[in-house]
Amino acid sequence: MEAVRKLNDDIRRRQIWTDDGIRLNLRYYGDDRAPCVLMTHGFGQTQYAWEETGRRLAAAGWQAVSYDARGHGESDRARSGEYDFEQFVEDFRRVCASLPNVPVVIGASMGGLTALLAHSEKPKVDLRALVLVDIAPRWDERGVTAMLAFMRQNPEGFASLEEAEEAIRSFLPHRRRGSEAPQRLDRNLRQAANGRWYWHWDPAMLALAEKSSNLQSRLQSASRRLKLPALLVSTGQGEVLGAEHAEEFLKLATHAEHLDLSDKPKGSGKNAVADSPDRFLSAIAPFLKKQASKGAAA
Repeated sequence: MEAVRKLNDDIRRRQIWTDDGIRLNLRYYGDDRAPCVLMTHGFGQTQYAWEETGRRLAAAGWQAVSYDARGHGESDRARSGEYDFEQFVEDFRRVCASLPNVPVVIGASMGGLTALLAHSEKPKVDLRALVLVDIAPRWDERGVTAMLAFMRQNPEGFASLEEAEEAIRSFLPHRRRGSEAPQRLDRNLRQAANGRWYWHWDPAMLALAEKSSNLQSRLQSASRRLKLPALLVSTGQGEVLGAEHAEEFLKLATHAEHLDLSDKPKGSGKNAVADSPDRFLSAIAPFLKKQASKGAAA
């Protein structure tokens, strides 16, 4: 089942359903006949983090596609209140199967790890290439702990969007006041009948994130099997990927390239892609150009 709705001249919305009845919300930028880039967001984010990147990719001749993972944004939450990482991997497979072309994947955090597993494990998803943004098979648990602590705050919601912005600024002190405007902060929260604003994510997912370290050995094995053209991008904006984690990934996937942007001028906060899409795309453009004319990976 699916529903397609045109949002404006360059963005279209589509909904697809998983085998367990979860509705996933997708957005398409650009021409269906163009080579495809699938952009996958991180834990606690939404596809809106990729909006400006998607527009720029479409202008550069790609079709860019994004989606909200289950429990995030405009996609459905699990009716049972239970989440398993296998569900996210299967959802990624379902999204890829719905695309008109085999994609290059640009994956941040959870989105990148999902793509890595879906391609490296059976049933294997064909991809042209993989760009991992600020994530590797191992990560700094302190960064995850800090993220989860922030996500647990304010269970009673916020009285206003301004109050929510203050909470973000306390967690991300490098983010300038008002810097959420390009993404529209109201897209990242839901207003309940009582008038208060709540984060878009399902709080039930936090239990899954607490167990994420259990995936690390599996992700290391997947990296050893990775034969796709691969690029690891370190922006230096987050607290999860350290230099030692990047080095370990490059030893596991010896053909992978590494792009270190941590010494470049930084954006205004943790999400370097959303804050500085031009800088990010300029940096990865040579890698993407190499993939544009290639066929699907075997």
